[in-house]
Amino acid sequence: MAKRYLMWSIKNIVTMICNMLENKFDCLIIIEGNRGLGKSTFAYILARRVKTEMKKRGVEGYRFNPRKDLLYKREECIEFFNKWKRTGIADEMINVTFNRDFYNNDQKDLIKMINMNRDHNNFFIACVPQFQTLDAQVKQLAKMRLTVTRRGLAILQTPTRSIYSVDRWDTAINGKIERRWLEKGVKNPKYTLLTTFRGFVKFPKLNSKQEELYQSIKNAKRGEIYKEKHEKDEEDLKKLDPFERLMEDFEGGKIRDSRELDGYAKAIGIEPESLRGKIRRRLKKENKPQSLTDYYYDNRTKKERKDEAWIDAIKSVE
Repeated sequence: MAKRYLMWSIKNIVTMICNMLENKFDCLIIIEGNRGLGKSTFAYILARRVKTEMKKRGVEGYRFNPRKDLLYKREECIEFFNKWKRTGIADEMINVTFNRDFYNNDQKDLIKMINMNRDHNNFFIACVPQFQTLDAQVKQLAKMRLTVTRRGLAILQTPTRSIYSVDRWDTAINGKIERRWLEKGVKNPKYTLLTTFRGFVKFPKLNSKQEELYQSIKNAKRGEIYKEKHEKDEEDLKKLDPFERLMEDFEGGKIRDSRELDGYAKAIGIEPESLRGKIRRRLKKENKPQSLTDYYYDNRTKKERKDEAWIDAIKSVE
């Protein structure tokens, strides 16, 4: 990078991103930083500016819709890379989504989608607390790393162009430099010493209207995730509850007869008659037939045979 860009403007960053997109490449960048420093604000500003710039350049159909393109679920992120000419923000993905191992557990699907569809002209921003927590392959795919050190200010880093080093971010070298700062208690580190350092970037706050829209979307999507997590937790508890597992088998016709049901009662430490009463109360609550014998596998099989015989008899008369 030219030294004149030691202090980058938002316009400089947007120009670089749009140049990549116009060359028919996707652009994946990572914005990292502690909570409350403005990662989401920075991402939102870049997304809007890139959309505007692409429109000025005459690129038809390029879109960023905050209600659709603020992504909080891994399914949304994977689906995003099937789209064309879009900007997506994975906002606080590691912290917000209930699957905290998003980048590890689903890295194969994500990387596959990025590589397969890298000519879709998509711009993807991932906001994370720490860049180093990302999977190595995801880091290798990142074109840019923006580290927010305080509100309104970020460090711009890009990977080295070495043809020998596997680690394009020089983690070992830069890690040593950072450790020296920590050991010496340096309050104002010289980020220019980092091999991946390219400059500083200042970014503004969102205006009140943008902030209101962003917060409303964020709250709504977080609410959806909380609801899904709550429902998933309830399902998991049901699976652990022996009575719930029994009811699933019972209503599914997997209990052969009353003797097998008595065996289940002893296995879960309840009197057989008490278990029968509990099952009837559940069936009554769900407005289902309360005759237990109708649910036994043997009786269901007999009934099914009778029904089949009756249908065959009718067909033969016809």
